[in-house]
Amino acid sequence: MLIRLSERAFADELERGARRSTADAVWIVARGRLAAGGAAIGPGRAVGMIRIVRPETPVVELVAAEPSALVGLAHDDVRDVLEEEPAALAAIADRLAELLLDHTP
Repeated sequence: MLIRLSERAFADELERGARRSTADAVWIVARGRLAAGGAAIGPGRAVGMIRIVRPETPVVELVAAEPSALVGLAHDDVRDVLEEEPAALAAIADRLAELLLDHTP
């Protein structure tokens, strides 16, 4: 699965203040730091995966807090790969559920 995703990924270099959104892409922070709704998002974090399985999830607006490098994946590409790999989709769903449950009051 990772090989197929990497074949479809694209790089994006951002200057401080540049904006991106999760409207049609998942963004993975490779270097730098982004801000979204007051939260800092650093290297290794992905933003926008929930919109792959729940398109009605609100779009997240991202702002580069410093020069940053991102790896982008179009939603359609991620959906295509996950449809071909049901075990990967189940693993992602399990991890998302775990993260959401860990953050409930």
